[in-house]
Amino acid sequence: MHIVLVEDDEVIRETTQISLERFGYTVSAFEDGRDGYEFVAAHGADVVLLDLMLPTMNGASICRAIRERSTTPIIIISARSEPIDIVQALEAGADDYLTKPFDMQVLNARIRAVVRRFITTGTGRMGFSPDEVGSAADAPAAGLGASGTVGTDGIPEVLGPSPGLAEPPSQSPHRSAEGHSAGYPARPHQRPTAGAAQAPAQQQPSGRSGPTEREELGPYRTQLGSLVLDTGRLTVMVDGEEVHLTPTELRVLLLLTEEPGHVYSREKIAYTVWGYEWAGDSRVVDVHIQRLRKKIGARMIETVRGFGYRFAG
Repeated sequence: MHIVLVEDDEVIRETTQISLERFGYTVSAFEDGRDGYEFVAAHGADVVLLDLMLPTMNGASICRAIRERSTTPIIIISARSEPIDIVQALEAGADDYLTKPFDMQVLNARIRAVVRRFITTGTGRMGFSPDEVGSAADAPAAGLGASGTVGTDGIPEVLGPSPGLAEPPSQSPHRSAEGHSAGYPARPHQRPTAGAAQAPAQQQPSGRSGPTEREELGPYRTQLGSLVLDTGRLTVMVDGEEVHLTPTELRVLLLLTEEPGHVYSREKIAYTVWGYEWAGDSRVVDVHIQRLRKKIGARMIETVRGFGYRFAG
């Protein structure tokens, strides 16, 4: 099943995407409201998840625009909890409304519920494709968007027999749960510890010569082994080749290279990079670390089990 998620908060967007993918969904995520709507209009979706407060095009406007051409299930996910906000969203065409913070099991159940209601309305179809416009009556009755088929009991086979409470699929090698919940929990009252955890000395792998030392090349350029950071131009070079990083990846790298060899906990990385009290899933940090490793080299960042990450150079 293909889900389109439109959420402008990077932490919530990536946490939700990762968790939904663990449930077996295909997820296309967007920060900008208009970008999300144009993707749905051009490529279709089986379910749309929308925040209300979005740049360029708010969630209510997207709801109305989608409803003009499709009955695709829409769930609003918003921090606004006033009755007037919920009523206006539902009147705009949303099928359900979930307030933040939320639990991923609850969101999964809401998705399954709107899918069941959609199929049992008598359409026999699921989702929206731009090719459907004007031809819905001629479409085959067993279609489930582009994602799957409807079972004999009227439930999409792609959802499986359980309500999402079964154990999610085993994680891919490039993702690490390390005991953290797949949900998006409420924000803690206490701010995460600002200091990073320091690993015991025996964690240093045998044969490694120790952390890479910083070598200043000028007021803005620093070399750490084969990696050169230019904080003035915000560029990164590895073995003489420029590596293009996203702003978030660059912030993670800048933190790790502040003190090469020092171990930074996931909570410290999340708090420093995203800039407010951490309330998301630490796998977002793991995902960005894996992306960094692919771009600058796996040996550059070392995992210290039970503690976090350090720049090894």
